Amino acid sequence: MPVTPAVLTMTRGHHEHLLAQVDGLSVGSAPPAVHVVMSMGDRDLTRGRLPLGTDRWTTIVKPVATDRRALPYAAARNRAAELAMAEGADVLVFVDAAVIPGPRTLERFVAAITDQQQSGSPSGPVLWSAPVLRLPALEDPARGYPLRQMHELSLRAPGAPALAPGETRVTDRLHLFAPTCFALTAEDFREVGGFCADYVGPGLEAYDFARVVDRAGGSLVWVGGAEAYRQPTEPLTPEQEAKYARAHAVVWRERWGSEPDHPWLTRLVAEGVVKRDASGRIPVPARR
Repeated sequence: MPVTPAVLTMTRGHHEHLLAQVDGLSVGSAPPAVHVVMSMGDRDLTRGRLPLGTDRWTTIVKPVATDRRALPYAAARNRAAELAMAEGADVLVFVDAAVIPGPRTLERFVAAITDQQQSGSPSGPVLWSAPVLRLPALEDPARGYPLRQMHELSLRAPGAPALAPGETRVTDRLHLFAPTCFALTAEDFREVGGFCADYVGPGLEAYDFARVVDRAGGSLVWVGGAEAYRQPTEPLTPEQEAKYARAHAVVWRERWGSEPDHPWLTRLVAEGVVKRDASGRIPVPARR
């Protein structure tokens, strides 16, 4: 049975967010055995200038090759998983750098995985997803968030169900999978082969990964009581979103032989950020 959870975080900048994440892990009911932090072109992080270490778990900080024009989230997640598994981790908990795990996030993930392995249901590889709530902007950045009161302060994100602690819910709405806070076993990660590193920057890489899990006979499952909390961050600019959408659409077509259909792209089309041609294709602008 899984007993060695690892937390995996990918980041560049957002140092205060990352330190708040470590604070959240420190007050959790089940701390990780290892925390892997991937530096995507963050010199201060790579050089160990942030106080991330603790005697409660092993902290590993490693760089990943990065083009500063687009962060390699998919490749960084794969490398983080390799490092965690090399340390003996058998439960991989991926947490966005802006997310603070709740007091029982890791405990609930491990309990859900243990129950699934004992019962055999659901079968196949499983993506265990935490409902993520949105925190307001800090009134006093020097004091940070009250870690025991985050639930009362936050708002539930769209699509995140309200479940009782210990309750799980299988969903076939793969487009709702977001890589903000999720878990899977090391065995399942190896089985599906990780994220497609051809995707660079944020966008369709998570939906692609969820589809791979689905095609392998797996499931996406929400875990009640595993709530995590997202700190406010600056949104992508329309220009950034357009760039990622066009590039990711190309990768999706090459991998799946069809045009991607995702709420993110639907929103971008509705806002005029990108366009589809008469066939529904998102064209790549001609190079000048």
